[in-house]
Amino acid sequence: MAGENNGSPKLHEVKPRENVGRETIARYQAQFRGAAFECLSLLEDETLDRVYCDYQDDFVSRLNVDGNYIYNFFQVKTKGKLNYQWSVNDVLGIRKGAKTCEPAKITDSYVGKLLIHTIRFENSCGSVIFLTNVHLNDDLEGLRDAIEGDSDNNYYKLLLQNFNDALTPESPIEDKNIIERIKKLQLKSNISYLNPYDDKFFTEARETIYQYSEIDLQRSECEEILNSLIFLVERKSFAKLLEEIAEEDLDDIAGVSLAEMLDILSISKAAYQSLRDGGDSQAIKSASIIHRLMSKAGASERMIEFVSDCKVRWDIWFRDKRHTIPEFDLNFILEEIENNAAEWAKFGENLTVLRGRIDKVLSDLDDEDLSANLDRELLLGAVFSFLVRGNA
Repeated sequence: MAGENNGSPKLHEVKPRENVGRETIARYQAQFRGAAFECLSLLEDETLDRVYCDYQDDFVSRLNVDGNYIYNFFQVKTKGKLNYQWSVNDVLGIRKGAKTCEPAKITDSYVGKLLIHTIRFENSCGSVIFLTNVHLNDDLEGLRDAIEGDSDNNYYKLLLQNFNDALTPESPIEDKNIIERIKKLQLKSNISYLNPYDDKFFTEARETIYQYSEIDLQRSECEEILNSLIFLVERKSFAKLLEEIAEEDLDDIAGVSLAEMLDILSISKAAYQSLRDGGDSQAIKSASIIHRLMSKAGASERMIEFVSDCKVRWDIWFRDKRHTIPEFDLNFILEEIENNAAEWAKFGENLTVLRGRIDKVLSDLDDEDLSANLDRELLLGAVFSFLVRGNA
């Protein structure tokens, strides 16, 4: 009778038919983490202008190089057992110690599916990258070394010999062009932040954000930001796409842009653009520092943008005037500005106090030429130019 089994066996005591669902979720989490980490590079690399999620491959980064688009294609493949080592057969379909191979297996392999991008996208394909959280075995490392250099390797020779039959049988290409395409392949292993249950993702991402923007995040802030980023990547990955789609629609539906990264980090897009247009080579860092300081002072987005514009004006003025104003006068005014800026930031004063400090500096100017050249907006820009340098 049903009542006589005493609730046995329990759920965990019976081996499940399959764990495909959990494995699929883990694979997607790794893919999202890989794409999210690439999105962080939007903060640093001016040539990188968009990351596409789950389109053409697990994710694709687009670089704008002198007006031409270059695409890097990424495949993320993870293993739950961290001591696993990928083999040449795993990723390329060539058996250990083989003297020959089947082109069809190369076609269907992970590497084959990456290398096909070098054919389909020709010169607009920059790199094709295999990312994994575990190691490569010795044979696969040997193949990687041969691709990166000119070392002798049997698996490399087999790939070269079978490239046309596997990937472009209808339009064979010359050996030198095959080599150029194979050289675009990168095998990147032991990437710990791909592990879906590993906190190293948050640690490494936090360090990366700080490196690119000088934003020093608390752990809770970091997790909130990165969870928002992963959610954005996930949404972009699962958004429905039409078979034929315009570039602008693709950018919006599947692509992550710098503007979206600035939103996630609460950095003013207008302030960033003003600083960048003004020639600030570290516009992300400058914008994030100004945003942090001004937010603490209770400033609005409009005021943050205004201050950024003032900093740009000051930087231009200083480059132009520093050699025409007597050094004695210039150094004294700089000393006054820097002292007031440092005290304002140190004591966490509001904007009204800062305004009073700037008015006093301006009223204390003895030199008529200097007072005629400077106004409150330039001095406000000077304050934040100093504060940005001091924080960077």
